[in-house]
Amino acid sequence: MRGLRPWREASQAVINLLTFLFVITGFVYTFFFRTGAGLENYIDALYFTVATMTTTGFGDIVLPGIAGKLTAIVTMIIGISLFVRLATAIFRPAKVFFPCPQCGLQRHEPDAVHCKACGHLLNIPDEGS
Repeated sequence: MRGLRPWREASQAVINLLTFLFVITGFVYTFFFRTGAGLENYIDALYFTVATMTTTGFGDIVLPGIAGKLTAIVTMIIGISLFVRLATAIFRPAKVFFPCPQCGLQRHEPDAVHCKACGHLLNIPDEGS
């Protein structure tokens, strides 16, 4: 389990992104499948959601009316936010979760001796311990 600790944030970001992707796909499929929006099956709804989230655009599937436009807007805003969160979790320097007893700062460098926020002496356990 300790070997997976560095991937905790990235794993959570991936799970959040995939959960959002499939919830929105289900919403689009449920509410726009029978309205003649060009959706023929679940894969079309998934395609629409991914195209909207990545802001690559689309022209073959467009959801009708104000509800369709609002769905696309919300999907784009939340989807891009989740992509940025995933990229941040992957490319951010590795830190350990160890709350400072003085100020409560949660994330520190693995070799930190003092808290960057307050200077309190830390006793971060080694990975092998």
